[in-house]
Amino acid sequence: MFTNHNSKINKFALESADNLAKVILMVSLSIQQNWLSVGDQIKDVEQLGINSRFLWGNKKNTYIYTQKHKHRLLGQVKAVLASNKSEKDKSLSLMKIFLRIPGLGLAKAGFSCQLITGLVGCMDSHNIKLYGLSNKDLSLPSNINSPMYSQRITNYVAMCLKYGSENLWNTWCNLLATKSKKWDDGYHVSRVHYSYLTQ
Repeated sequence: MFTNHNSKINKFALESADNLAKVILMVSLSIQQNWLSVGDQIKDVEQLGINSRFLWGNKKNTYIYTQKHKHRLLGQVKAVLASNKSEKDKSLSLMKIFLRIPGLGLAKAGFSCQLITGLVGCMDSHNIKLYGLSNKDLSLPSNINSPMYSQRITNYVAMCLKYGSENLWNTWCNLLATKSKKWDDGYHVSRVHYSYLTQ
């Protein structure tokens, strides 16, 4: 699943600043939402922009920031990927880029990394339960200058490296497929990650 769809999404995201922004939009819209509904939500935002009813709470701030800074974000991501850094250091650098976006915490910054580069992963509520993790360990302190802030990012990247981005993706897709009869299987869940972006 990961090998079939994630690389296509990576390529799509890095083709243009608009595509990158669309991927981040998908990530933001998925917060506290049924994954089945995200495709229609993307269409709504593309039609109505900032007036979409799906840009509630911090999602509106995410959208505004991403639209304003999408070219810079794309340049920064490409620079990290082109560097000679290790996978761990690339992952840390990418996480810091996406965590500057209002509304993205560790899990959704990790999801952005995964969708755009194939690195890190999304430790959302489903994976927290699956892997027996603590919500506390996946939250960031409000003070970005706190030593704990950097430590939590480092711990998150280490955790995702331990489990592997591909494994996290495939396991999540298979798990989600059991939650609704509208999913054929885990492959179906995986496939819509790409189809939502290219519909």
